[in-house]
Amino acid sequence: MRASVGEGKVRLLQALFDEFGETGPSPNLSMRQVAERLGVHHTLLTYHFGSRPGLLSAVLSEARRRDNLVIAATGDDLGFVDMLRAIWGFYANTEHEERTRAFFHLIGLAVYERGAFDGFVADLDDLTHLLRAAACREGLGSAEAAQRSLIAIACVRGLLLQRLLSPSEEVDAAAERFIGSFAMAPLEEPREKGTT
Repeated sequence: MRASVGEGKVRLLQALFDEFGETGPSPNLSMRQVAERLGVHHTLLTYHFGSRPGLLSAVLSEARRRDNLVIAATGDDLGFVDMLRAIWGFYANTEHEERTRAFFHLIGLAVYERGAFDGFVADLDDLTHLLRAAACREGLGSAEAAQRSLIAIACVRGLLLQRLLSPSEEVDAAAERFIGSFAMAPLEEPREKGTT
């Protein structure tokens, strides 16, 4: 019995993880070199992933999906600040530094070749959704929870990029200060003008 296209892609993704780890193949490797390392014909990779950017995008999207499951498993009862701290702690861990580098590499490519990375870009809101759910559990309305979550994730990504470019204790201290600022700000809906 022949495997479905989806099963074949899943098996290839697992082979990529087994061979290259969660950061995927180096951006310097061609599709042919990647295929050679996996022991498959390069047309199989092209069939399932389309292009080298598509392959890198699929590997990193799967790694991020797995990461988000680990972060989400820290507890459905975490509040906004604790969830944000868990996200920062996970990605600021030196164990995940190469994956963070790969993430920013693909982000840079996606800025110039958006169409080649549509799937990758579509998944960028996963962490925002985790934070929004935490804010809603604390009683914040949906619109305000979404806005705070977007701001928080954008700032965390900026701090992670800063940490890669010039690692220092100051970046970690700034991250903690930023995260702590949400603990000081009450989670409440903004009032409309003219109401008391």
